[in-house]
Amino acid sequence: MSDRGELAREAFAALNRRDVEAFVAAFAPEGEWWPLRSSTEGPYRGHDAIRAYFDDTAEMFERLHAHLEEVHEHRDVMLAFGRLEARGRESGAPIELTMAWVFRFVGDQVVWAKSFADRDEAIAESGLDPAA
Repeated sequence: MSDRGELAREAFAALNRRDVEAFVAAFAPEGEWWPLRSSTEGPYRGHDAIRAYFDDTAEMFERLHAHLEEVHEHRDVMLAFGRLEARGRESGAPIELTMAWVFRFVGDQVVWAKSFADRDEAIAESGLDPAA
């Protein structure tokens, strides 16, 4: 795995342990994070906004955990597949989704990352062929 792949894995580990600063450090100063809900709300752009994502998420979920199960990389793009587990803060309802994520890098920083509920959309966005 490349250094970039390791960076993305470390970012997910930081997300899972709610280590805001370690997650933010993976992103370029104007990097964009597109969690699933950003399809209606727009991305979290820049370090301060990405920090706010953690506050927003804590209001909605008492637990959020991403599991990376398969990772594909080529040049400055990483495509990952896995699961997202969450528990609603108010309802206590468990949520488990099959997920995909696409990361774009410049140098050793994430400049753009997006979550997808649809595997094919993530593949199309990444331009990678996971079957290759």
